[in-house]
Amino acid sequence: MAIARPTHRRLFAVFDHAYGRLSRRAGAVLADVGVKPAQATALVYLGYHNGCQLSELAAGVGAGNAAVTGLVDRMVKTGLVERRKLQSDGRGKTVHLTPDGLAKREQVMQRLRTLDEKLSKNFTDAEMETIYKFLNVASELET
Repeated sequence: MAIARPTHRRLFAVFDHAYGRLSRRAGAVLADVGVKPAQATALVYLGYHNGCQLSELAAGVGAGNAAVTGLVDRMVKTGLVERRKLQSDGRGKTVHLTPDGLAKREQVMQRLRTLDEKLSKNFTDAEMETIYKFLNVASELET
């Protein structure tokens, strides 16, 4: 019979706990901007990939196509993004930031920079590189 590690040493449990707390903290930090963390993630991604297809946005934010379709629907209703027909394929759609979406994105970026600074202040550059490496591996993990 294997001896279980203490809960505080189980990587997934620690990661899941940190994710939940960080997500709630991000929600609180973004509340005055009027966007949820998922919308903030999409706004940040679109700032770098404006005019991408829905499938690209889904991959970029780490969500499924159906979830991103609903997210974009909500963001269209609030005037943050707009859908446009894909020039090369009338069936496809691209997602574009509106002027309001671009302004919200800048507010989001300011809040997230502050949060990033708080998260990273006690780590060296080398330690941060290790953290980024771990998070990239975790985000690309296949089941």
